[in-house]
Amino acid sequence: MIVWAVGDFAFFLPDTYYSLYVESLGASAFFLGTILSASSFVMAFLQLAGGYWADKHGRKLLIVGMNFGKSLIFLIFATAPTWHFVLVGEVLLGISTISQPALTAILADSLPPDKRGLGYSLTMAVGATSIVSPVVAGFLYLNYNLVNGMRIAYAIVSGCWFATGLVLMKLTETLPHGSLKISIKDVIKHYPNAVRQCVTVWKLVPKPMLNLLLVFTPSMFFVRMCLPYYVLYANHVLQIEEFHWALLQIWHSTVFYISLLPIGRLIDIFGRKKPLMLSSLFFAAGIALFLHGTIVDLYLFFALSAVGNAMIFTAYPSLQADLTPAEYRGKIMGFTNFLDCILGSGALLLSGLLYENISPTTPFLLQLIVMAITAMTTFLFIKEKQDE
Repeated sequence: MIVWAVGDFAFFLPDTYYSLYVESLGASAFFLGTILSASSFVMAFLQLAGGYWADKHGRKLLIVGMNFGKSLIFLIFATAPTWHFVLVGEVLLGISTISQPALTAILADSLPPDKRGLGYSLTMAVGATSIVSPVVAGFLYLNYNLVNGMRIAYAIVSGCWFATGLVLMKLTETLPHGSLKISIKDVIKHYPNAVRQCVTVWKLVPKPMLNLLLVFTPSMFFVRMCLPYYVLYANHVLQIEEFHWALLQIWHSTVFYISLLPIGRLIDIFGRKKPLMLSSLFFAAGIALFLHGTIVDLYLFFALSAVGNAMIFTAYPSLQADLTPAEYRGKIMGFTNFLDCILGSGALLLSGLLYENISPTTPFLLQLIVMAITAMTTFLFIKEKQDE
């Protein structure tokens, strides 16, 4: 939780103006999508190896090693003279996410079933430190301009990841057979087996887990499609000033963290399905406000988006943990991350083409339609463990 508190601040600090920073280094809207697409593509294939390794050799070593790796990678972003260096940095970040299945598995291992909703809420609630991130980003922008401010931001991020790596060295391994050694050669050697096991494991989990994957994976395709373009659309189309964008980010984070704990508790009491369905409806309504929004509409959009995120970020992993036996969690999470990333890679590539060559509104309209469909399919096909 200490790591998440520092890590969330670090993540959202440069994220505030990321797209504008890459644009200022010479990238078009299409190349912005291409950069993130390449990172997501690399990330996808590392998730399978990471899931296999997390179940075979344990969680801790991957998590700690990749954390220190990120500290070095972010220095590339801090010194990038052109967008090509950002591309290299993003690909390396994609590689570092080999630890993601281990991280999600160790969290699921650590939470009792009847407290998972509240537990996931608490682990995210400590990320309330990210409320400060847009404040610092806005301060750096006003005092050092966009490019220099972002370079300072990335230097801060590098220091944060190094500090969290030191904290994570105290992490307790949750698998009794956790290994004390890590070998890149072993990862490569066993990669085909890792892929096979991450696919065949679906025969061993309940059918509702497969339904959960099939319903929400398509919606994430369209969420990923839009993510890099909110700030560009707001700045170029809606004429929202850069510093006011930072204020909107602060508002979003504040609403998100205030709603987390109550929503997490309600999920434990009333179940996971209704919040999943409501989150899709909130996202659809928010996008409708965003497309041609006044400043008031944008504040409403971010409020709906924050509450929707609080619902899905607690209900989805809670239901996923409910439906997945502990010994398969690394592989299941590796495969779901793989699918999300490989589709996300295609989505980011497609979104750049749509945004630049058809209309900036096109990716957002598609997301609105898909979110409405996701709410309907959640109602029809998603079952909770007690409903089986």
